[in-house]
Amino acid sequence: MTAAEQLVAALRAAGTDRVFAVPGESYLPLLDVLETADDVELITCRHESGAGLMAVADAKLTARVGVACVSRGPGATNAALAVHTAEQDAAPLLLIVGQLPRANLTRGVFQNVDYRQAFGGMAKQVVQVEDPAALAQTTLDAIGIACDGTPGPVVISIPEDVFPVEVPSETLAIPARVSLAPDATAVASVAGRLRQAERPLLVVGGGARSEAGRQALAACVDRWQVPTLVAYKHQDLLDNRHSCFAGHLGFGLPPRAWQHLTASDLIVAVGTRLNEITTQQFRLPTAPAPAQPLVHVHADPAQLGRVFDTTEAIVSDTGPFLDALGELAPTSPPARWDDWRSELHETFLQLARWDATQAPDGVDFGHIVQALAEALPGDAILSTDAGNFGSWLHRHFLFSGSHELVGAISGAMGLGVPGAVAAALRHPSRQVVGLVGDGGFLMTGNELATAVRYGARVRLFVANNRSYGTIRLHQEKQFPGRVAGTELTNPDFAALGKAFGALGLRLESPSEALGVVQAALSHDGPVVVDVATSLERLSAFSTLSALASPSA
Repeated sequence: MTAAEQLVAALRAAGTDRVFAVPGESYLPLLDVLETADDVELITCRHESGAGLMAVADAKLTARVGVACVSRGPGATNAALAVHTAEQDAAPLLLIVGQLPRANLTRGVFQNVDYRQAFGGMAKQVVQVEDPAALAQTTLDAIGIACDGTPGPVVISIPEDVFPVEVPSETLAIPARVSLAPDATAVASVAGRLRQAERPLLVVGGGARSEAGRQALAACVDRWQVPTLVAYKHQDLLDNRHSCFAGHLGFGLPPRAWQHLTASDLIVAVGTRLNEITTQQFRLPTAPAPAQPLVHVHADPAQLGRVFDTTEAIVSDTGPFLDALGELAPTSPPARWDDWRSELHETFLQLARWDATQAPDGVDFGHIVQALAEALPGDAILSTDAGNFGSWLHRHFLFSGSHELVGAISGAMGLGVPGAVAAALRHPSRQVVGLVGDGGFLMTGNELATAVRYGARVRLFVANNRSYGTIRLHQEKQFPGRVAGTELTNPDFAALGKAFGALGLRLESPSEALGVVQAALSHDGPVVVDVATSLERLSAFSTLSALASPSA
């Protein structure tokens, strides 16, 4: 076998069935092997950031490592967005970079980059493999590193003259990830704390993203009937209509969405790093000393005690801990929790209630979210880009527990379209909707060409308010009435979609929302909907007028 053939065999052995790539001359032998591999599909993308973000989205959807291949220099640096997103989102990513020939590595030649320096602060591991015989096993070891503890990105740099070298056949050692079960005594202690608490909260993050994790979460919540919050961008983990659902700890929430939660007397945080967004700028719980006992459960010991003083720190995978905690639930949940649970769920529902509004300068994006809520099936997948338009989804869309959400915790624009394409390729029979702003669409919307080529049935709704809206919001807060650099001149996104080969639709009035959404969902192919979105109604919680008011 050649080293390239053995590398593909290693990917296959690790369960990889899809690789996203932008071709480059620095890894031609690997491309040749991938093109002829029946069980590992090669998806050719239009930009390295798109390829990397598709791999990140695929990792989120499969709970396996996502794989992207790029060429050296510009190709690798274009993929840096995906590496950063994978680190911030705790998504296992393997980025394979075709590198210079071995003889040129120290000569400072064309497209030379030291990837250890370039990615060392973002990736869990950066390794350059110059021994062809070591390539396959190093790749498998790297995949193990990407998936263990806090999942994240690994980068493998491979000189182009390594790929064609013939190597001896060998039995590859596939690192087996051992499920981290919690200490039984520790689980019993947490159960005891819950029984004694008056106002407990369960906070759950991406550790429950897998199907097994979701099932464990639902079963544990059903047994304990404990009020449950989900971490940033994880609103899909638990049925939002469940009586125990207490809300989504998202970005830019008004005080009325979370301050009542500070009355809790116990927080059990499971499978979340408790970042500044989830904790509302380290106020729920307060850092470094929480106002209430904090139990923190995470598979990575490095995350425990990193920011917060914890009452109990437990090293465990999310699913096994929730399973074990569920087994210790009392026959009847404490009756004293009834009012607390009802108060939190009702407060969430009140904030989520949609009241149709007319905007003076376009369509309030809430009309789109409401139409999607009416028309989408319960197993739909929603991919969101960064931007204020996403606030309507997080505020008003009630996730079923079977819906899946693909969003960038990193806050970077660009994931919306590639994420939707990856989701539609992974689940071709399900409805896949991408919500993206006008700014984000012109960053990675070129991956619509990838959707058309591979028949990915994406429905992309572009919030076209002719502005970098999130930046405009912050601008209005700090420099009221002064606009600098945030105004945009946009193309006709519906016409642009048609030029790519998709169905292009335009939505200019709230009365058209449901009909246009239904037309988009019924089309047998990719769709781009240009939504003439209001700039005045900048987010689900703010307007330009209110921001300009002295009392805002």
